[in-house]
Amino acid sequence: MSLRVCQLDPLFYPYVGGSEKVVFEYSKRLVASKKFDVTVLTSTLPNAKQRTETINGIKIVRTPSLYLSKLPSFMPPPYTLSPFFLPDLLKQKADFFHIHNRYWYTPEAVASAKLKGKLVLTLHNGKPEGISPMTDFFGQLFDFAWGYQLMRLCDRIVCVSDWVKRATVPRDCWHKATVVYNGVDVENYNPKKNREKIRKKFNAGDAPLLLSNGRLVQQKGFKFLLDAFAKLKKLPKFKQAKLVIIGKGPLKEELLKQCSRENISNSVFFVTGIPEEELPLYYAACDLFVLPTLWEPSAVVLYEALASGKPILTTDAGGNPEIVDEKSGVIVPKADSKHLLEKMIELLEDDKKRKQMGASGRKRAEKNFTWDVCAKNYAKVYESLV
Repeated sequence: MSLRVCQLDPLFYPYVGGSEKVVFEYSKRLVASKKFDVTVLTSTLPNAKQRTETINGIKIVRTPSLYLSKLPSFMPPPYTLSPFFLPDLLKQKADFFHIHNRYWYTPEAVASAKLKGKLVLTLHNGKPEGISPMTDFFGQLFDFAWGYQLMRLCDRIVCVSDWVKRATVPRDCWHKATVVYNGVDVENYNPKKNREKIRKKFNAGDAPLLLSNGRLVQQKGFKFLLDAFAKLKKLPKFKQAKLVIIGKGPLKEELLKQCSRENISNSVFFVTGIPEEELPLYYAACDLFVLPTLWEPSAVVLYEALASGKPILTTDAGGNPEIVDEKSGVIVPKADSKHLLEKMIELLEDDKKRKQMGASGRKRAEKNFTWDVCAKNYAKVYESLV
């Protein structure tokens, strides 16, 4: 008899975000194993016309919702209000109710789910610290007011990195907390992808091409990357270097102004709206992937860079050192453009080292961070509660 899992995620397909992708990828593999039946109870989105549908064997139930895209800075959009969520929840029959956003579900909803089956929570993000003063304050206030109580009610807590567990989960809940890392499609992201298409697009030629990927917000630390890149460009051998940043967000204008001040506007490209199938080509094109983040629970982009066989330069923020080891990349202190520049130069000057790191990163991804591995680990979580 199949185990029944009801995934509680306020946003889901056709919305594509980090946690939504995780839920979709491992859920479809659970269904394919024939050991699990999976339902996702989510909000109705503007471009989702059907109340219920089945995708890759996953039953999706959408509750009528109000979609909010403009919110205060400490509440990253989008957000939904679903006044009929509780009646829809009470209709669900499942062995496990799995929450994927601790900020959305009310005590009443959590108590109702707890009465109907085992309660599982995945922390897709960690303790908000160093993001912005407003986000830090309200995020930590939420956990003191309700988040910690929610964790104590859960039968199992899944953390996307050990850092998330240590920084976010109360000590008295550590015994029921486990780490399940996110995954990557190693067939789609791989070192054999065409390298030249994207390089031609940005007229990179044989010059170094650096890549970064993330929302244009303070926590991603892009101002430190631009500062380091501007200094890199002043060196004769890196005069033709290019930097591509994939992402959108409220800091775009500020970052564009920084590029103008640093006189690097012609060498820095901000890109958005890339089709999913084209994204691996950007990784294939780069010589070095850089993530200068200040706060990062478990960055999907690092898994993608590993699978693409690219050397990685990132910071010691959050779960980054758990994903990138010394064989696959270099870790520098966060908010430190000086060290970022030093290691940038060191890696760009050493072709052999970059190739070795890329090959090691690919092996690391294949062994530890595939979606199949992720799905098997989630299956173990559910089965441990039977």
